Amino acid sequence: MKSFYQNWKLDPELPMDIYQSKNITFYPHFHAEIEFIYVRSGAIRIGVNEEIRLLRQGDMVICGSNDIHYFDSRELESEIIILICKPEWITMTKSWPSDFRFTSPYIPAGTPGLETVETILDELIQEKAEKKPGYPLLLKAGILKLCGSLQRTLDTLPMDRTTKEKYESRRARMQQILSYIEDHYREELNVEVMAKRFSMEPSHFSRSFKAAIGMNFKTYLNTVRVLSAEHQLLTSDLSIMEIALECGFSSIRTFNRVFKELRGYVPSSLRPSR
Repeated sequence: MKSFYQNWKLDPELPMDIYQSKNITFYPHFHAEIEFIYVRSGAIRIGVNEEIRLLRQGDMVICGSNDIHYFDSRELESEIIILICKPEWITMTKSWPSDFRFTSPYIPAGTPGLETVETILDELIQEKAEKKPGYPLLLKAGILKLCGSLQRTLDTLPMDRTTKEKYESRRARMQQILSYIEDHYREELNVEVMAKRFSMEPSHFSRSFKAAIGMNFKTYLNTVRVLSAEHQLLTSDLSIMEIALECGFSSIRTFNRVFKELRGYVPSSLRPSR
């Protein structure tokens, strides 16, 4: 269950996808592809790297290559458009933005110069669905127009080599932390263990983790464990006790409590006939 790194299976000839989603909650992850999220209706919390905001109708978010991001629709309702594409399909580099960054990944509704964003996205959805002659070229042209409009309209900061290396180093360390959790969540992990592993002070580790991920370390660790347990409950013949211990919980009581807190139902409800 590699929840931290999302490996998109895109068509090599047409390395993009666009779709609509309702009330999505998706835990922190990152990928090489560029991702654009547009709120068509309602409200949703979206975190990108060390920022999190409540977005409403007409707002938009840009997730550049390898930005850590997540969606939180708990107690909210929303409909969003998600556009994904490989950066090398539309640029000469394997990341975008490459030599600059936007001052903020969040774009409020009504931003001057971006009035046609929803129209562009709707045209992309239509082209991909209908697949008329020449549609790959029109899809690429639409994405290029979107990227160009964003770069022309929004405030940006230059990324010289030193700034870029510092920015990417901080982001890479958090990616390494998420990767380590994914590989070792069955073990006894806590803030002190993680801080020592990554040569950080415990207090600094806690602050940095919550700023980047939007939740404290314990909650994130429990989330990874519960998602793994849920998968095993649905796909394996192991007992609930065996799954609890396999996923890093010290007792069935703790497992049941944490599982219900995070999922809203008890583990045994996934096995009503057993």
